[in-house]
Amino acid sequence: MLANILGSALNALMVWRLWPLVRWRTSLVLLAAAAAGMPLGLLVLVFFDATALRVIIALTVLASTFALWRGFAIRGRSLAGDLAAGFISGVLNTSTSMSGPPVVLYLQGRAMPPDQFRATLAAFFLASSGIAVALFTAGGQVHAHTLAQVAVAAVALVTGYTAGAAVYSRLTSAHFRGIVLGVLVASALLSLATAVY
Repeated sequence: MLANILGSALNALMVWRLWPLVRWRTSLVLLAAAAAGMPLGLLVLVFFDATALRVIIALTVLASTFALWRGFAIRGRSLAGDLAAGFISGVLNTSTSMSGPPVVLYLQGRAMPPDQFRATLAAFFLASSGIAVALFTAGGQVHAHTLAQVAVAAVALVTGYTAGAAVYSRLTSAHFRGIVLGVLVASALLSLATAVY
């Protein structure tokens, strides 16, 4: 719950700052497809072993990241690609909580410029986190201690956002791509580690 609230705040800051760069059509199609995939993810969670799913997904992310590093690219945007990436993200959101990699891999595969990549991804995650926060709130899961935690964490959030923006301003496109691929590898390895141990 806390992560969703903080994620919403962080992505709201990014969308506000990068508003003109958001590819809204792509973001909205991804979101609609993700919402459609979430119920299937719940069924997957019920009928399949979550640990095995995490291992399979982590290995797939590693293989896909390697392909991107070797130069694989998606030629242009397509409605089918947007729908597929969003749908898979939605399925993984409710089955394994690993909703980010499909969308990140897809947008990186399209070689989207860094600013548009960050802006579009932030808009997508802002909306999906907002839906989660609304559901948690409707379910009575937001309490006074949750809001107190948010208030404390907000200081660190703003500090981290400011530091990150300063670092980003010094990055080239190649450096940015390398960091994105590195984060994908790190998240996949972390998922493998938590699944195995």
